[in-house]
Amino acid sequence: MRRIEYLDSVRGLAAFAVVIYHFTGWRWAETLEFKLGAILFNGSDAVSLFFVLSGLVLSWKYFEPDTTLVIDGPHYRHFAINRTVRLYLPLLAALAIYYLYSHRHEGLTQLVSEFATNKHRWVEEALLIRGKHDLYIPAWTLEAEMAASLFVPFLALLLRYSRQLFGYVVVGILIFGSSVILWELFHFCLGIWLTYYFRRIASYDARQAAWYPYRYGIYAAVLALFSLRHITRIFPLGEISNYWLGLLRLDMFHFTGVAAALILAYIINSPRLQRALVKRPLLFLGRISYSVYLLHWFFVVYVMDHWDKLAGFFPSSTLAFWGLLFAVVGSTLLAATLFNMLVERPAIRLGKRLADRFVRFPKAVPIS
Repeated sequence: MRRIEYLDSVRGLAAFAVVIYHFTGWRWAETLEFKLGAILFNGSDAVSLFFVLSGLVLSWKYFEPDTTLVIDGPHYRHFAINRTVRLYLPLLAALAIYYLYSHRHEGLTQLVSEFATNKHRWVEEALLIRGKHDLYIPAWTLEAEMAASLFVPFLALLLRYSRQLFGYVVVGILIFGSSVILWELFHFCLGIWLTYYFRRIASYDARQAAWYPYRYGIYAAVLALFSLRHITRIFPLGEISNYWLGLLRLDMFHFTGVAAALILAYIINSPRLQRALVKRPLLFLGRISYSVYLLHWFFVVYVMDHWDKLAGFFPSSTLAFWGLLFAVVGSTLLAATLFNMLVERPAIRLGKRLADRFVRFPKAVPIS
């Protein structure tokens, strides 16, 4: 399967934005500087980009280079085992770090006893169920990622069968997603659509389009849509707008999902931007992006827990901010590199081996 390397870089940049956002949002979330900065450097809505991108990447093999890949029971079991091991094992390793840090003041005997008796409900958190994320708060996105990704083969099969039916399902998810169906599926569906129309998007000649003379205004509108959550924190929506959004069960993630899909479509259509994204540092960041996402919270929490002490090493609050931000970013990248080599890559290999071992595909019968 051909790997789209520049999309790895997009994932890496999104993970990097999350690190910056969580650091700056910890103590300064209500400042105007943070709100303005979040519009331009939006780490919170990188989640939407993650979900749309996952829908695109996970469905890629079902449409490229063709649609002949069989989607049946054995294939789905293989997919589910591989996907689960690939996501879960690194998460469990990261949760162990957070568990030890959160209860570092307890004795070893007490720590082991509380772990064995599940006193702190770590089992629920480790299994990504019931929405419990106390040790690693950003893991709610991984719960959504795991659950929604397991629907991808079914959605791809549906889109193969009928674009019209797929469209109806997307509308249903959009209307009922907040209460009945996983709302994240809307984002995954957008990603699957991008895969379905990938070749057409890549070959689309924007210069011949009627909207091309107004492209800069359109680009600005898409970026504003992507950061709508932070814009409305500065300029709140009125009571009527909030009423209709509530009635239609729409929240900002739906808008940022559409914007994320449009951003990815632009990248798919832009060879110049793709060439910029395949630089080695960006590709490396993309390769360790999952480890960055898993581990950055530890360094952010540690610095914020010891802010007064650590900031005292700097002559001013401004230097403390930039110095500690640099320390968090550097520590995260270093730890993520090691974690990727020691945990994430072995988990990927193990997931493939277990899937191959426990799933036996029927052998093809030669035609006589």
